[in-house]
Amino acid sequence: METKKRPTFITVLGILGFIGVGWQIISGIITMGAGAVTSAVTSAGSSYAEGLSNIEGMENAEGMDQAMAGLNEAVDAANKLAQNATILGIINIVAALVCLLGIIWMWKLQKKGFFVYVIGEIAAPVATLVLVGFGLGGFMATLGFIFPIIFIILWGLNLKHMS
Repeated sequence: METKKRPTFITVLGILGFIGVGWQIISGIITMGAGAVTSAVTSAGSSYAEGLSNIEGMENAEGMDQAMAGLNEAVDAANKLAQNATILGIINIVAALVCLLGIIWMWKLQKKGFFVYVIGEIAAPVATLVLVGFGLGGFMATLGFIFPIIFIILWGLNLKHMS
């Protein structure tokens, strides 16, 4: 029985995928640990925003309302991130392990790995959107879709080599 030779591009995607999984696991661990730090920083940000709003004459300053609204939105997004840091970190790690399984199967030229990989790649940014919201935190989560979509397309273009 003749075994299929893995195309070079799938090898390159696989290596990049393994690196990405490692990075995502590290990121998940950092996210879990960053919850307490983020909570302390957002508490300071809230105090700062409150202090600014209490300064006499600031209520009439040009653009102050917009600046305060933006600062409050950033503090709210950071609070949501801090409150959900542990669950987001766990989701990142689990999603990375799902991606790893998919990459291993695609490395072996098994098409089922692609569908598992897609689920793993989309899970973390979707969870961030759901848990943090669609405001400033949603903008950051949206950025989290860029590389997964690129890699999903690149892997998808190579499905013809898999069975």
